[in-house]
This record gives sequence, C-alpha cells and structure tokens, in this order.
Amino acid sequence: MGPPRTIRHGWIQIIKNLNDYAFLIRQLVRIDILDEYKRSFIGIAWLFLVPIFSVVSWILFDNSGVLNPGDTEVPYPAFVLLSTSIWVFFIDIYYGVSKIFVGRSRMIVMTKFPREVLVAEKIIVHLIRFLIPLIINIVILLFFGVNFKWSALLFPFTLLPLLLLGISIGLIISFFRVVATDLAKIVDHGLGFLMILTPIVYTPQIEAGILSEIIQYNPMTYLVGFSREILLNGGFFEPWLWLGCSCLIFCFFLFTVRFFLIAEVKIVERLISN
Repeated sequence: MGPPRTIRHGWIQIIKNLNDYAFLIRQLVRIDILDEYKRSFIGIAWLFLVPIFSVVSWILFDNSGVLNPGDTEVPYPAFVLLSTSIWVFFIDIYYGVSKIFVGRSRMIVMTKFPREVLVAEKIIVHLIRFLIPLIINIVILLFFGVNFKWSALLFPFTLLPLLLLGISIGLIISFFRVVATDLAKIVDHGLGFLMILTPIVYTPQIEAGILSEIIQYNPMTYLVGFSREILLNGGFFEPWLWLGCSCLIFCFFLFTVRFFLIAEVKIVERLISN
C-alpha cells in the first residue's frame, strides 16, 4: 500500500492526480446525481421543493408570533431563504466530504486511486446542487424588489471560506466515521445545534439575552452575515472580522489536508480489516 503521502508532495501532485483522473471524477459526479433521484417520482424537482418547504415552515413561525427575527430590512421569506441556503451550502459540503470513506468503501478497498478524487467529486456535486437554490434566491429577491448592486457579483467568492471550512471539518470527520463513529455523531449534532446559535432565521441584532452574547463570539455570524449582506444590500458586514475568520479557516484547511494525506492509509487499512 506504500507509505502515507505527505504535504511535501504538494499541491502540484494533487492537481496532477485530479487531472489524470478527470474522467473518473466526471463519472462519479454523474452517478452521484442520477442515483439520488432516479428512484423518486418527481426526481430532481426535490432540489426546488426542499428549500421552499423549509422557508414555508419558518414563515409560519414568524406569522404566528413564536419567532421574532428582528428587522430583516427585506421581506422575511427572502431573508430566511437566502440565509438557510448559505447555511446549507456549508453543512452539505461537510456531510458529503465526511462520508467519502463510508460511502465509497468498497470502491476504495478494491481499486487503487488517489483519494482526493472522492473529495473533488463531492465538491463538484455540491456546487451543482447549490446552483438551483441560488437561482431561486435571486428570483425571489427580485420579486420582493431587491435591487442588486455591482458588489453582489462578489457573492459566490464570499462563500469560499464556508466551503473550505466545510471541507476541512469533513476531512477530519471522514477519518472518525471509520474509526470512532460516536465522535462523528457528536460533531453532526453539534453542527445542527450551531445553526440555532447562528443568525440564520433571525438577524445578528436580535435581542435575546445570552443568545445575543453568543452571536457576537460566533465566527459563523460573520461568515454567513457577510455573504448575506453583500447580496441583499451590496454592503460589507463586519469585513475585518470576516477577513480574520477567513484567514484562520485557510490555515485550518492546510492543516486538514496534511492530516488527510497522512491518515488516509490507516483509514484504508481499517476498511480492509473490516
């Protein structure tokens, strides 16, 4: 099986591997997307319906008075749809990457290929799936009279820190899904709880006692808020805090890539022994 690769093999080798296995990546992407919906009556339409159902539930909470989200500046349906889409962008790439070994275990054991191929597959599938809710967001925001500014063109780039964070956590948890499933479940539930502590269905200015304090120290407040603000109003929400969080995430991403390259051999050995 050979010794574990180290980071000194570098990004050049990773890019070369991805280029050499481009056909395999395309096939895996195709299989992943088609398999998910081929046994469904309405198929790919679920990509449209799921975000809409989610928004309807939060609107019902808002209209019933159970939820007081604060001043959203734009109609609440547009605000919550965009916010939840940004959150799902982060959480879905985490789940996809964190399950690469358990999801493709037979293929990994029987076939020798660079494991970054599986990560690339999940990233591409994730970006394809995100396009549909993004289009729905834009249409709804236009319907509610939101006037996009030129700075809104930066919106896709502002999501990069969330993408890297989801990949980074996913790479680490992909190891624990094989060797320590309890820890992986704790992280899964922890990220679900983190959504409650992040201004997704309410604004960062909400007055809610200790929750308001937690929001100020929660890095996701600035990662989500920056992307949301630049699309809704063309402004920059706490740009220095967003930039600081982004730099830390990039360093964390480099660390997790190193961890992945070193740990992948042990993961494969564990899969073979099982």
